[in-house]
Amino acid sequence: MGNEKLIFQSAEIRNLFKTENLIGKRFNAKKYSEIIKNEDLKKIFCNDSINESVDAFISGGLNLTKASVNSYVHRNTLIYRISKVKKTIGLDLKNFEDCVLYLNAREIFKLLKACDCQKSTLE
Repeated sequence: MGNEKLIFQSAEIRNLFKTENLIGKRFNAKKYSEIIKNEDLKKIFCNDSINESVDAFISGGLNLTKASVNSYVHRNTLIYRISKVKKTIGLDLKNFEDCVLYLNAREIFKLLKACDCQKSTLE
């Protein structure tokens, strides 16, 4: 990855996926469809193991130990997958606001069916 800008480092993109900007507003599918074509987003959102780990982490109250026990996944594996999200798209899932952005973006991604999630290339 290197020094190139990660998609969620942009304040404009972060703002688009904030809940208050999605609820009760007219949904501009064209604007979002351009963003979710990003290959890094596809790599993350099409990866079932990463999504299951993120869901377990969030369900566990952002607690790695609880998430590990509840999902039957080794703690180090969870750490690896969560750090992969940060390195790939720039969202730190240890931060609640970034978790909400992740979930919002993933739901929009699913809604717009940006890729065939049967083929995951990340991990």
